[in-house]
Amino acid sequence: MAISIYNDFSDYMMFKNIKKVDVIDFKYKNTVIDIPEELIIKQFGAIYEVHEKCMGFNGYLRNRLNNNTGKTIEEYKKSIKKLNVDIGNIKINGPQNSFEEIIIKYGEKVINRGEECIREVNGSNYLEIITRSMRRSEICLGNTDFQNLSRRDFIYVVDFKNCSYNMVEMDCFPLLSWLKRKGAKLNFCKLAKEFCYIEGLDVNSERFLIALISYPHEFMKCCNRYRAGKRMWHEDKFSQRIVKALVQDGDPLF
Repeated sequence: MAISIYNDFSDYMMFKNIKKVDVIDFKYKNTVIDIPEELIIKQFGAIYEVHEKCMGFNGYLRNRLNNNTGKTIEEYKKSIKKLNVDIGNIKINGPQNSFEEIIIKYGEKVINRGEECIREVNGSNYLEIITRSMRRSEICLGNTDFQNLSRRDFIYVVDFKNCSYNMVEMDCFPLLSWLKRKGAKLNFCKLAKEFCYIEGLDVNSERFLIALISYPHEFMKCCNRYRAGKRMWHEDKFSQRIVKALVQDGDPLF
């Protein structure tokens, strides 16, 4: 049996009748907090259709498709360890600025929350989720927000560059996490359950998603930027940003 050859995975996606477009108009882009639940569930349907079309891909790509399975969890674990080290160093040397004072004040609580999220991930039969993903050759679009993916008469996608081998849950998590951090007033546990129902996934996947959405993403990201010396902002701006991060991360869902 001949193996189909494609330059990029996007070529295969278009072969499967997914339409490449330059832009998708989305009326809620400046008022994310008002996005209705029904629209998110409709987006889940579009995500599922993408998964159905690309799952089990066995063609040949001249430009290799990355395998990001488990990458996010490992990055989250590393962030926790690095923040632990940061706090230890600040305690030894004393805080050098207002940003580090905030790290001392809130950092250990954030670490405890992050560690609890990882325990919830491990308790969701995480290794079985990875095994299922690899067995089925699951592929994620990577960017499933409303300005990159839309379902009307066809499925429309603006950018395929984030496509990778990954657990299908990872096409839901960034979308719901982003909405939560933007302050959308939604029942995220209900939405995680709805996504899993559409995808035919079990309660372990629900638990996995809720754990990831609960992770203190914004706080960790701000600390990682500061540590890396990426002085994108003045010291006062860093302090303002990390205080904002505490608000954006909100409360855990479990």
